[in-house]
Amino acid sequence: MAKRSDVAQRAGVSESTVSYVITGTRPIGQETKARVLKAMAELGYKPNAMAQALRSGNSKMLAMLFGDQERGISDGDIEYVIAAADEARKYGYHLILWPVRRRAIEDVIKKAESGLLDGVILMEVSLKDERVALLKKHKVPFGLIGRTQNKLDTVFADRDFETATRLAIEELVVLGHTKLVALSTSNETVAGQIGATIRFEDAVEDVAKELKVQIDILHAENTIQSGLDSAKDFVKKYKNRTAVVSVNAEALIGFSRGLQRAGFSIPDDVSLICISTTPAGSLAFDPPLTIVSPPASEIGAAAARELIHALQGKPDDEPTKLFVGELLRRESTSRYKK
Repeated sequence: MAKRSDVAQRAGVSESTVSYVITGTRPIGQETKARVLKAMAELGYKPNAMAQALRSGNSKMLAMLFGDQERGISDGDIEYVIAAADEARKYGYHLILWPVRRRAIEDVIKKAESGLLDGVILMEVSLKDERVALLKKHKVPFGLIGRTQNKLDTVFADRDFETATRLAIEELVVLGHTKLVALSTSNETVAGQIGATIRFEDAVEDVAKELKVQIDILHAENTIQSGLDSAKDFVKKYKNRTAVVSVNAEALIGFSRGLQRAGFSIPDDVSLICISTTPAGSLAFDPPLTIVSPPASEIGAAAARELIHALQGKPDDEPTKLFVGELLRRESTSRYKK
């Protein structure tokens, strides 16, 4: 197996020059670089990525931390991951998906401190996220898909849940609906202060007051079964409501089925609109779901891009980005029928 010294000897340069060509840490003349690359190809030399990372202090690896939930990873979650990975690749970085419980990030920190990770992207960010404090304490570079309550946290890209929720509710009100239910996530998520849920529920309350409409909040876990159970609660407690706005796409699948099993017609009896499922995901509903589509690709790409800019010492003037999404009208909403 060829060694770095063999490449240096064939190319007629020092071993350090070979290292600089591989890592790009110093400028090397094009003629010299070409000789080194040619020697590497002729000898079949392949640099040891781990050793290279330890020498250069730059692994070109980013970890995206995703909670290992029972529900698994949704189509919407995958969009964030793919977009972040594609954006990272443009800058020569690679992204690995790292399922980890919210508080168990010690292994990630150790990998970063050892030089095997350059930075971390956090998903499912809470308003007072302990992981952020830990990463800051250990000086691990990070970006957020989401926001804490601290506006000074460096790099983040997030959904503008306030505006997206407003768009959805206003659409229902324009259609004549004044008695609504908001299908949110679980009480545990609320207690955990997950930013998406808290901002959705706060926006629901604010818009309800402003538009003078009645909106009750119904909590459900992120599962189809919980959605089915929530539909039973709806029938018992809220059957005079004519529309539902949801931030819980998984539960809404079961909720929609449960309503139809109970004899409700969608949208004739109840209109449904969701702010957390993709255009493709909305077609899995029967009838196809009206949505304010989450701009997952834009958010994932922005989080990766801003983190890499910070790692390169070229932080943006405004390293925070908020995205709303677009209203897509489909067949699950209709005008209120008296």
